[in-house]
Amino acid sequence: MKILASADFSDVRAKINEAGRQGQFAAVVALNKTAKIIKEDLRSEMRRVFDHPTPYTLNSLRTKSATMAMPAAYVWLKDEAGKGTPADAYLAPQIFGGDRARKRMEKALQSAGLMPARWYAVPAAGAQLNTYGNVKSSQVVQILSQLMVQRGGGYQSKRSGSAASKRTVRRQGVTYFSIPERMGKLRPGIYLKRQFVHGSAIRPVFLYVPAIRYGQRFDFFGVADRSAERDFPRIFDQELDKAIKTAFLRNQGRLF
Repeated sequence: MKILASADFSDVRAKINEAGRQGQFAAVVALNKTAKIIKEDLRSEMRRVFDHPTPYTLNSLRTKSATMAMPAAYVWLKDEAGKGTPADAYLAPQIFGGDRARKRMEKALQSAGLMPARWYAVPAAGAQLNTYGNVKSSQVVQILSQLMVQRGGGYQSKRSGSAASKRTVRRQGVTYFSIPERMGKLRPGIYLKRQFVHGSAIRPVFLYVPAIRYGQRFDFFGVADRSAERDFPRIFDQELDKAIKTAFLRNQGRLF
């Protein structure tokens, strides 16, 4: 049996070897219960270190249960997503440090030549933020629709260049445009232009920057190891006691 944690569980291993099948069964149950505790402890850590984490982030942890045939329980990040970015892609830099994963919008803009390759887009004054501090998806869709870069980007294009589409842009009240390179006082980025009766105003929605690097912020492995060290031996002893008593009653023909 393999127990993947930095803590020393030599006492548990000795009890498993001594108790035989009852010890193995108790270990499997204890592994699965401990994995659930680790998952909740990691969610609590997310709430502590991240500012208003989204439900998507809080639900990004997955577990794989241990069995008698495969006595190992795993807790990690989900690696699949619908139209969004998989959790393991955008949380890994928070765990290990390093560059932030590029978002679909950034990839679409770079593919269309509207944003420097390998750069990042960071929200600016004109961005509409939701409760969690992220740019609202409705504004992102509106931007990509006007810039006509939605094909293959995971968004539904609503603009075709037709007269009807142009009327839609006018009805939205703003025009978005991208500046891949500095233009006078305007830094590279995405800007909105709002037309008034007497003139217009320009505000940055996203600014392009060459790098976004994260330090290690989410102590995934430290939290998991501390939880395992604290709870696994205790739970194992409880489950081993139950398993031994159950085996004794079965042998005595008095299993209830």
